[in-house]
Amino acid sequence: MMRQVAHIPVMTKQLYTDAPGQWRAVPYGPLDTRLTCSALLIVGEKRSTFLKQIVRPDLDYLRRKNLHKKIVAACKKVQLCPHCGFKNGVVKKAVGAVLKIVHANPIGTNSTSIADFVSAIEFNKELDSLLGKIKHELFTPLDVLNMFNKIRDEDITVLMVQHEGMKHPRDLLLTRIPVPPVCIRPSVVSDLKAGTTEDDVTMKLTEIIFLNEAIRKHKKEGAKMRMIAENWDYLQVQCALYINSEISGLPPNMQQKKFCRSFTQRLKGKQGRFRGNLSGKRVDFSGRTVISPDPNLRIDQVGVPVHVAKILTFPERVT
Repeated sequence: MMRQVAHIPVMTKQLYTDAPGQWRAVPYGPLDTRLTCSALLIVGEKRSTFLKQIVRPDLDYLRRKNLHKKIVAACKKVQLCPHCGFKNGVVKKAVGAVLKIVHANPIGTNSTSIADFVSAIEFNKELDSLLGKIKHELFTPLDVLNMFNKIRDEDITVLMVQHEGMKHPRDLLLTRIPVPPVCIRPSVVSDLKAGTTEDDVTMKLTEIIFLNEAIRKHKKEGAKMRMIAENWDYLQVQCALYINSEISGLPPNMQQKKFCRSFTQRLKGKQGRFRGNLSGKRVDFSGRTVISPDPNLRIDQVGVPVHVAKILTFPERVT
């Protein structure tokens, strides 16, 4: 007989945020970063060659990883998009900012980018002289979503981002956050004072819900874009801290006053769930290895080196 242990509700956010820990998985390099194109930068015979290697049934993890690096390296050599002629620069993390992505390409070098500022220049003529000084173009999660939505279906296979539940690059953007059951974040009754002490995850969820409601209220009342942008940035940081509370580079006004145990801290390390409760000890029929959270593995999977898996005392077949 089967019974449902806990129902996990899902909270819908008012604005998109990037999934923390997935920076390297986002396929910015192989794509044209122009928001109206988003085409693959390799075409013709080179694209067909890579596609034949991708669909090979005997392609293991290491070969797929090396092949993906070759595709990204080949695309980075292409500066002009073969479809629209847009000049692409380097997409990287913003220096001095938290969880920001920029396209390092001067606006003045692309006539298509200048066209995006036509209406703003008509309203303020002084902006025309400043366009050539812009060295970076900021990508918001909405810009990234629009770019990913324009990816053609035949290019998704070459991007090599499909993995089990993730079928499209836009799945790397967070729109909903799972709320764990109470048994994961129990309240502690305090003997010294009245009331209860809530878990760190519960407190972080409270902050996310508060910011989400503030953004919804600002959008409804037509508040200034600066207020919405500030709450949006803070929501991005709080969602990242919800997953990993040890991210670096936070400004002083966003740093936590006390240590918070997020999901990453509960899983990794010597006192974490993997090494403390799930991994094998110094006994027979078990493989010991350095275990850390991996976004490419399910929660019920553990990565073991091939050599260790083949010399286990008990000949159990593993995948």
